[in-house]
Amino acid sequence: MKKLTLLAVLLSMLCAWPVAVSAQGIEKGDQMVSVFLGGAAPLQDSGVRSESITGDSVGNSVLDWGDGAGSYGAQYMYALTPHFAVGAEYNGNNFGDAEYEREYFLDIDNWGEDEINSKMNVQNFMVAGRYTFNPQAKTRFYIPLGLGIASSKATFDYSYAERIGGLLDRDSSSASKRTTSFAYYVGLGLEGTFNENWIWGVEGRYQAFTFDYGKFSNEYGKENLSYFALLFKLGYRF
Repeated sequence: MKKLTLLAVLLSMLCAWPVAVSAQGIEKGDQMVSVFLGGAAPLQDSGVRSESITGDSVGNSVLDWGDGAGSYGAQYMYALTPHFAVGAEYNGNNFGDAEYEREYFLDIDNWGEDEINSKMNVQNFMVAGRYTFNPQAKTRFYIPLGLGIASSKATFDYSYAERIGGLLDRDSSSASKRTTSFAYYVGLGLEGTFNENWIWGVEGRYQAFTFDYGKFSNEYGKENLSYFALLFKLGYRF
């Protein structure tokens, strides 16, 4: 009798376990709103040389288009099936200043120094999608995808100081241009459930857009730029 009772308990536990896992997995018709924060890093330079921006050589440096970025955004997803979901997303990436400096000496009393700061802000408005490999598990792996429009603003700040014949001369200038282009991302994500409604996640993404440097100088045209973003997500499912 004890063996039968124990067997009944074990069978009931085994039957209940898939239901519990499924309750915290993804079902058809699920909706999820999430926000995320993280960082990003450029994967190449702009191809633009300093003399084209300032009219002066400053070492003729090839300029980066930004330093490490702070990334943020929000997303809405609807599960068409347990595996496939579609929705909409906004994400922003504010890249910090990439700095270029040159110091030169004409003689012991006369010298000069130049500095350029370049940065980029990229705002993406996208149709989002994802494919989840194991939708019924509490910890899930998925591929995120996005297609849309990027509104990107590049800024170059130039300053110099020069002492010649005992006279000190300082000057500075700034130039900003904005471009709208096609943008996309693809990546790999991991997410899990705190409970039936709250979800945590982390995503690594390759993101790309195009910027028209011809707005700064006729020597250049459109450049395809890309960056890697690492994002931490908090979502609510209903």
